Amino acid sequence: MSRPFSVRSAALVLCAGLALAGCKSKEEKAEAFYRSAEELLAQGDVPRALVELRNVFDYDSSHQQARRLYADILLQQGRLQEAYSQYLRLSEQYPDLADIHRILAELSLRSGNLTGARDQTRRTLELLPDDPGARAVSVALSLRAAMARSDRGAYAEISKAAERLTQEAPDVPTAWHVLIDARNAAGDREGALDALDAALTREPRQYRLQVLRLELLSELNRTDKIGAQLETMQTLFPDDPKTRTALVAWYVLRDDPEGAARFLRRLATDPQSQTEGYVELVRFLARARGADAAARELDKLITESQGKPNEAIFSAMRADLAFRAGRKDDALTRMKALLTRLPEGEERGRMRVAYARMLEAAGQSDAARAEIETELKATPLNVPALQQRASWAIASDNFDAAIVDLRTALQQDPTNPDTLTLMAEADLREGAPDLARARFAQAYEAANHAAPEAIRYADFLLSQDRSKAARDLLAEAAQRNPGTPGILQRQADLALRDNDWPQAHAIADQLAALGLPETEALAQSIRAAILMGRGRTDNAIETLKSLAAANGGGDMAVAAVVQAQIGAGRAGAARAYLDEQLTRRPEDRGLRMLSANLAAMLGDPQSAEAGLRALMSEAPADPAPARQLYRLLAAQGKETEAADVIAQALKSAPQADPVLLLYRARSEEKSGDFDAAIATYEDLYARDSGDLIVANNLASLLSQHRDDKASLERAARIAKRFRERPEPAFKDTYGWAEFRRGDYKTAMPLLAAAAAGMPEVALAQYHYAMALAATGEREEAARVLAQAVALAGDRLPAQMADAPATLEKLREAP
Repeated sequence: MSRPFSVRSAALVLCAGLALAGCKSKEEKAEAFYRSAEELLAQGDVPRALVELRNVFDYDSSHQQARRLYADILLQQGRLQEAYSQYLRLSEQYPDLADIHRILAELSLRSGNLTGARDQTRRTLELLPDDPGARAVSVALSLRAAMARSDRGAYAEISKAAERLTQEAPDVPTAWHVLIDARNAAGDREGALDALDAALTREPRQYRLQVLRLELLSELNRTDKIGAQLETMQTLFPDDPKTRTALVAWYVLRDDPEGAARFLRRLATDPQSQTEGYVELVRFLARARGADAAARELDKLITESQGKPNEAIFSAMRADLAFRAGRKDDALTRMKALLTRLPEGEERGRMRVAYARMLEAAGQSDAARAEIETELKATPLNVPALQQRASWAIASDNFDAAIVDLRTALQQDPTNPDTLTLMAEADLREGAPDLARARFAQAYEAANHAAPEAIRYADFLLSQDRSKAARDLLAEAAQRNPGTPGILQRQADLALRDNDWPQAHAIADQLAALGLPETEALAQSIRAAILMGRGRTDNAIETLKSLAAANGGGDMAVAAVVQAQIGAGRAGAARAYLDEQLTRRPEDRGLRMLSANLAAMLGDPQSAEAGLRALMSEAPADPAPARQLYRLLAAQGKETEAADVIAQALKSAPQADPVLLLYRARSEEKSGDFDAAIATYEDLYARDSGDLIVANNLASLLSQHRDDKASLERAARIAKRFRERPEPAFKDTYGWAEFRRGDYKTAMPLLAAAAAGMPEVALAQYHYAMALAATGEREEAARVLAQAVALAGDRLPAQMADAPATLEKLREAP
């Protein structure tokens, strides 16, 4: 018998139905986001597709298809680090995916992670024994190993193995790459070029191979084909400024600047693009033919562009050229006249900021700030002006004001690399390195992985002891910016530190192939370091001698030879080699400086001092001999004489040398004249507030020798950048500054870490003891303070004058 269906029952059924309809499972929501991502991708909307894929992971972090698609998109965009992380996570979640292990092997090989490449190759071949991609990586690893042991006899067999792979699996890029590299390593340039052409026939848009083809044509002296190759690269990569600049260089080096101009005019039809082309031409003329040639070209462009929009940029470049040549008054006059002619608007705002920066560089800081304030009053949202004012605020530790300006700038242009970099610098000053890291990463992405941002980001990572992250970043940046010396040099430093001789050799070859005197010298020095690292001292010294001879006996090259000989315990050989160089160039000041330094190292301070004083007398404005003489005298305990040297040098120098000022501050501090030392450090800090040593010493002196609130607040503000630094001395400075302000909670862990990191430094133990006492830990405070007094001995530092009395009170019964 049926029961009556009440209204309440109906309502419950209806509510239950609605609840079920609106209550999708996490898996269903994840799948919906994945389908949406696929649809967006089909429409070509990649950014929104990536957002939808990230939404998938919020509901299902192990969604295989979404993770794979996300990684594939990142790889296509050239975001190798991020792609690697996604593929790695996928391989951990689904370890039986052979193709993912192969991709990881290939990415590891590209980044120089040979251990990772071997591991991922092994995993791939366990799942798919005949996988051609993994076999190609295996052959590439064999080549790296042969290069590491200088086994040139193995190159031929490796080349044959690679060639067989290209025939068996012609669509595997790694097989072609290893074939090209093996032939190149064996010195078979023609064979390498043939293989390279075959690879490019299949896929011409391989930037690395196109660059390598250009290098091979240069090495084979195929000058008739270099221009055509550059034209091809320009067609394939029209937005690549390096290719465009190289083609301009080709025309100019062939003594055909008009051909370069014709090419630049051909690049684009709109005036803005044409202006950029002319800018590149002028910059190259300045490098290749000197400032006068660039000035003549600019004067012609200014005449031709009168009344046109690009007249202003050419006039500003002409002023900049004069400024760089040392004609500062002429440059400032030109910029002021330009501003007078320009109507109010965006162009005038940009030029006013450029003028302000020129004033700042000329030492007219007040005038520069006035120009920026005038511009921001007229145009409050001018991004370059906001950036400049923010940079000044950061330099003066006014972080709040800097952040306000930078946030305003980001609202106008959210992906401006300069603004993001300044945000990172502000974060560092605030002692927030994790935030800074995110900003540096954003700036690198926003700049389309450009070299300057890559180098800044890598330097930051290295300063934070994140060498693996820096290594991966530099590998990616090198792919995107081939032939950038700054990137290659940092890669070489890491490779040498890790004893990765094949990687270091490869980088040296790349630097040498650039064909510039400075990169050739760097390449040779890397090769010498490899030889030294592998214990082949004689070969290394001969390599360095060859470098010195090639550079005409340049001071740096000679110094490298001497240093290598000293390091090998061959002091007599070092002295003989340097004397031989001095015989050839007896008046060379650099060699004479080196000779004095060597004399001091060999235990002859009298000869060293005589040589340095002679150099000072001959050229009083040169600070280098005074610096070295100060170090020599201070090392002998002759503090008064050392201070006199600095005073004399500073009187003679037309502009106070920062290193001499630093030495003066140290002398003043040692003599107990703390007010004078603080004043000198304030001068240095005003010149460069980013110098960590200056910042540390100034904050330390302020917190230890001043009692007024303003000084103590300033000490803490300066030292705040050390909050997350690993160095014990920096932790001690910031901790003590906060202690003096009464913030014991912040001070205690910092001073504890500093004391643990510097167990033999009396002052660090004293600071920690005082913090313990202030927080009521009398017994532990007495123990640590007794240790500090014992370490100090009979001569207590002025900062610890109250230590004995404090210790006695602590030992009294409470």
